[in-house]
Amino acid sequence: MNANHRARPALRERVVLAALLGGCAILLVQQDWLWRWDRVFYDALLGYWQRPAPDDVIIIAIDEASLSEFGRWPWSRRMHAQLLRSLQDERPKAIAFDIIFAEPNLQDPEGDTWFADAIRANGKVVLPVLMEQPRTRGQPIETMPLPELIEAAAALGHVHVELDPDGIARGLYLYEGVGGPYWPHLSLALLQVGEPSHELPKADPSGDHRGSPMIWFRSDSILIPFAGPPEHFPHVSYRQVLSGNFVPGAFDGKYIVVGTTAAGLGDALPTPVSGFSRSMSGAEINANVLAALRAGLRVRPVGTHWRALLSMILALLPVALFPIGAPRTNLLITLLLLTLTLAMSAILLAVFHRWMPPTAALLAISVSYPIWSWRRLELAMRYLSQELDRLQEQQSQLEAARMVTPDAALRFFASLLPVDGWILLDVRNGKALAKGGITLPRPPANVPREKWLHQGSSLWTRLARTDGDALLGLHWSHDDAPDGAQEQFLSRLFDLPATSAKSRIERAETDLGARIAQVQHATRQLRELRRFVEDSLSNMTDGVVVVGTFGQVLLSNPHAAWYLMGNQDAKLSDSPVDTLLHNVVLDEGGRWPDLLRESMLARARVQAGGRQRDGRDLLIQLAPLGVNAESTSGLVINISDISVLRASERKRNEVLNFLSHDLRAPLVSTNALIDLARDARPLPEIRELLDRMESYTARALGLAEQFLQLARAESADAFALRDVDLVGIAQNALEQVWGHASREGIRLEQHAAFDEAWIKGDAGLLERALVNLLDNAVKYSGTGATVELVLSRDNGELRCCVTDHGIGIPASEIPHLFKRFHRVQRAGIRAPRGAGLGLAFVNVVANRHGGHTEVESCEGHGSRFCLILPYDPSEDQEEPDYSELAQS
Repeated sequence: MNANHRARPALRERVVLAALLGGCAILLVQQDWLWRWDRVFYDALLGYWQRPAPDDVIIIAIDEASLSEFGRWPWSRRMHAQLLRSLQDERPKAIAFDIIFAEPNLQDPEGDTWFADAIRANGKVVLPVLMEQPRTRGQPIETMPLPELIEAAAALGHVHVELDPDGIARGLYLYEGVGGPYWPHLSLALLQVGEPSHELPKADPSGDHRGSPMIWFRSDSILIPFAGPPEHFPHVSYRQVLSGNFVPGAFDGKYIVVGTTAAGLGDALPTPVSGFSRSMSGAEINANVLAALRAGLRVRPVGTHWRALLSMILALLPVALFPIGAPRTNLLITLLLLTLTLAMSAILLAVFHRWMPPTAALLAISVSYPIWSWRRLELAMRYLSQELDRLQEQQSQLEAARMVTPDAALRFFASLLPVDGWILLDVRNGKALAKGGITLPRPPANVPREKWLHQGSSLWTRLARTDGDALLGLHWSHDDAPDGAQEQFLSRLFDLPATSAKSRIERAETDLGARIAQVQHATRQLRELRRFVEDSLSNMTDGVVVVGTFGQVLLSNPHAAWYLMGNQDAKLSDSPVDTLLHNVVLDEGGRWPDLLRESMLARARVQAGGRQRDGRDLLIQLAPLGVNAESTSGLVINISDISVLRASERKRNEVLNFLSHDLRAPLVSTNALIDLARDARPLPEIRELLDRMESYTARALGLAEQFLQLARAESADAFALRDVDLVGIAQNALEQVWGHASREGIRLEQHAAFDEAWIKGDAGLLERALVNLLDNAVKYSGTGATVELVLSRDNGELRCCVTDHGIGIPASEIPHLFKRFHRVQRAGIRAPRGAGLGLAFVNVVANRHGGHTEVESCEGHGSRFCLILPYDPSEDQEEPDYSELAQS
């Protein structure tokens, strides 16, 4: 399919998807179908946007305590007048009453006059105007305070708060009025009285007094940015103020809102920050609005047209980003876009004080991912179907799999198992399709399919093959039946190939996973086999041979042909591997069938040395191939040229022989001659000379001995792993160093958290390593000191730590301690004699056992050297328990 042809439907689908998502976002914004979810997000964001209440806004609350003391509501207005007189000396900025004074008090008309006089005397009192609509679609009415109160008040303001459809108060209009929005909100009027110079929002000029008296005009809609939950602002009881029970100056320069907070008076509304079963009093709502206006926090909803535009842009982002990202990242892109939308809404609210409802964009983005995935899945299914059709047409022209004949497969199995005869019978006509070795008797009746039936010395099974069922019989030459590994290997014969190969690609009409697996399998075979063979195997320096289940060579490289055939252009594919391997002679009389059997039956990695016909030394490594841990489908043979390494090893052995005999023997003889000369009672001058000669000879012998030990530790031939008890090894090491420590006046201690610790290791090397560590600790400790050997277990490791309390090691020397011939240098301190090979030997022993070393030292306070070895607790469990025998 042409790339342009594939691009056209993809582009068309992207355009359709973009139109669908963009139109969905615009429709949701215009119809506001998701208003409830928008309010939920707004309430949640508002809950995180809490602020400290300002200190200069105080609520005088008509609470339960005040009602209990002064009687039922409403009270005489004499009390409000007395409240104002109590506050007269406090000089507050302004006072607002969130109480409607629309009707005269017939029982106490003089109280109304007193209240008006108190308002006039204060000069900064703001009274509320209530907007009412007695019946639905009726004429709106402005409920005003008493005329004498209006005349005395500094300003009037409406106290109307908007309730959303869910009954929660979230916003209000700064200006309202019948016929025109001329009444400011009570909080705005309070701010105008208290701070005349403060820049305040003006009413919308479209709402002037020339409007219809039947219409309730409103302008300047805002959302209330509540500072906190109910009772967030400071409250003072009405009773407390009226009785003068407050600190003088407490209301100086403050805004005061007087209102009811007692339950049952009806002046409370649910808000986004109210919480469950808690409402906020009208006085505190007014206090929140006042604090927000003073701080310039006027949260305004984004206009409908801008909301639609922003929602549409956010909805189109997935369409632009999904083709760029991989399918596995599209879910992450969706989550990031959802997070970005919520973050944008939160930032607009907190920083720019604009509320952008996000749910329309969130829904469009959420829907985009399943729609896009569905369309991608449809395209993938269509593409895979077309590729399967093309591969079906090409399958007849290309080789799908390398086949081996039944005779070759059975002969290979017979070379690995005690099988000295076999026969393969066609069930339909009883004709022998393959046979060899000892003739088998007639097969029994009712042979099970793909299960072995034991009959005397014969094994029979029924095979399901593409060219018809067949019976397979084997003559088992051993008296014992096949063990588990042999029977598992015999089960591979259930896949014995047919005489003719008929391979085809099956199409799965509905299973996408099956289609993908089929396409991957065919593509690997038809398009990448040649490049894999040429680019990977040909560039390897080692010879590599991949062998199938039935012993045929599947893959090889030129180096393998050179090592096995002496010609790198020789073709090894489809050749039986057992005939090729006979061109390499194994060391120490090894046999190829034994190695093949151990690798394929026991599923073990095998390594052996060998020699090519031209004399090259080779290292052969065999590793099993299998789909899982219970079956082997072949093996990989790796052949490496180690002629240079063998030559180097021979030279090293010569050096070791020289050290162990040619160098040490004269030095030992020199020591013997020195002893003979001492026996002759020489002159003192001669005796001193003999002592010096003995010292030099001992140093030379020690250096040769340490170098020999290090070389043997590094040698693969000298390294043998056996089950050893590390506790016993540590005890032997202590006994060897005990004499030296006693002469120096140093005490040795051993601490072990266990009686035995069995590991795989070389006892001689481990003991020598611990002796080196203990000997060093004794050398660098003073007389009367203690050297401790501590054995412990920690997270699958055994730790053998030697601690001394000697002179310690400078921090600059610690990284170089395990280098050969390195000696610690200390200013003003002469180091004990040594060659600098002891710690290098310890490090080599640790590495050869799969472990490592650790050093901790503080100059002047001693050192701790740890030999850390891998440890399997099950090793201890396998050791016999002799405790009962010892007790008896």
